[in-house]
Amino acid sequence: MQPKLKELIFASFSFEEHSPLYIKILMLNAVLFITVVISFTFLIVNIFVVHNYLLSAIDALMLFSILYTLYLLRHKNEHQKAGILGTAIIFFLFLSIVITQHGESFTFIWTYFFAPFAMITLSAKRGLITSLIFLAILFSISCTGIDQWQNGEWDMTSYFRFILAHFVILYVMYAIFHANEKANEKIEELRQNEREQLRLFEKLSLTDPLTGLYNRRFLKEIFPKQFYSAKRNGRTLAFFLLDIDFFKSYNDTHGHQLGDDLLMKVGHILKEELRRGEDYTFRIGGDEFAGILIASDKEGIEMKIGKVFQRISEQHIENNENPITPFITVSVGVHISDEETYDFKEIYDITDTALYKAKAEGRNRIVFL
Repeated sequence: MQPKLKELIFASFSFEEHSPLYIKILMLNAVLFITVVISFTFLIVNIFVVHNYLLSAIDALMLFSILYTLYLLRHKNEHQKAGILGTAIIFFLFLSIVITQHGESFTFIWTYFFAPFAMITLSAKRGLITSLIFLAILFSISCTGIDQWQNGEWDMTSYFRFILAHFVILYVMYAIFHANEKANEKIEELRQNEREQLRLFEKLSLTDPLTGLYNRRFLKEIFPKQFYSAKRNGRTLAFFLLDIDFFKSYNDTHGHQLGDDLLMKVGHILKEELRRGEDYTFRIGGDEFAGILIASDKEGIEMKIGKVFQRISEQHIENNENPITPFITVSVGVHISDEETYDFKEIYDITDTALYKAKAEGRNRIVFL
């Protein structure tokens, strides 16, 4: 999340994803980096060219303080602490320059950079409040030098121009940063809605809209993960196929609405009974359901399947005229996997054979193969 040195030097930042926090960290990196460069440059100039050792000391203090702040930001990821510390350093050192230099050699010019610095490192509102405090102290200090500083050239006219220029810059900076923050908040809100929509679309693409169970597409996606997970952890994996007995006749006799109700009822039972994180249930078409089960042993698998079978068999069929039985019955084919290598087609075919055998033997039963 931290920009590289090359990006800081050339101000060419690359964005993997838009984020207000990411933008703030980039800007904080940039403003601290340029402060380090400027402090170092003026430290050298003031020592070897101007020979202003008091100003050199202030530059040195600023340089090492900002380097520490940059360290907190880039190596400790403490962006809030870095922002507050960086603002505090600039706050006191800029005022120190005013107090010691009295605006000589254009040193007043650096005070104009405090407002944008504060709004980048803090926020528009906090930066505005901090800047107003800074300006109140700055104007109080500079007022004492009227007709004295800069060989008397710092007069009332200069003072009021100084105040006016600062407030113009403060207003413009606040307007820009406040508008930018509001725009970022709106963008983030839109992106959050977009992410929620994408999650919804992804869910819809992987689930059956009628029963809420996963669909055939997700079955093929999750099966190898569950297969290798079970093998890796020494667990038992089983795959089952389940058909509702005589569903076509029921659907033709009582209509698709009651047929859909029956499918939803079976789907609800599957979701309720097999809701552990390692179990998955699917509607793969028509009245055919499927499931992937993982347990510690074969007995655990048989117990899970038996419970589902019993729950479904206890459900009454609605509006069933002259029924063979007043209850729902299902045929179930189960394959407990002992394969060492993954082959979805082979597992599916074995399970389908077990289901066909359950139907051939009279339905309303579970067959293991």
